Amino acid sequence: MLAEQICSILIDVKSSYEIEVQIANRVPYAYNWTMTFTRAAAILALTAGALFALSCSGSSGDQANSEKVAAANRSNANANAAGTNVEELGVIVNVPYESEDVVWKQSPDRKKVLAVLRFSPADSDRIVAEAVAFGAPAAVTIAAESWFPDELIAQSDVSGDSSLKGLSYPANRFYLDPFSNGRITRVDETDYFILELTAK
Repeated sequence: MLAEQICSILIDVKSSYEIEVQIANRVPYAYNWTMTFTRAAAILALTAGALFALSCSGSSGDQANSEKVAAANRSNANANAAGTNVEELGVIVNVPYESEDVVWKQSPDRKKVLAVLRFSPADSDRIVAEAVAFGAPAAVTIAAESWFPDELIAQSDVSGDSSLKGLSYPANRFYLDPFSNGRITRVDETDYFILELTAK
């Protein structure tokens, strides 16, 4: 159709100037076509990109649920693992002297803490001297846990009944809220202490 219009214009018009004017008036400008096409292509590309992004992301509910499950699994794994960071232990109980070695666990309900701490000989004597002020010592036997330090596990194996013997003292110096009941036991012939605290 456009070719027929151009031919009819050429036949009717004799001068080249008149031909150019007539063609320009009947054929749309190239600039207008380019802008119309560009605008349509941009809208189409943005729409397609948005749909693609939404379809690839999956539902946010599924992603949130999978993240919650992963966090719960990490939490359960961490709940069963013994902590070895004295700073973390120091957040829930008072550790009055610098510990040379620490391993501890908190019950899932967060009402009990069991910790094994090793202090220097001088600090061990200070802990005992301070604890005597709160009550007399008592001889006790404590079952060795599988996560206790190797030295204590070996000592419990020697006793034949997987237990550790020691003198137990009131653990008042170790209390931090909510823990207000417990004992600290110095394992015989070592500088290890077993701290057992409970919350009321």
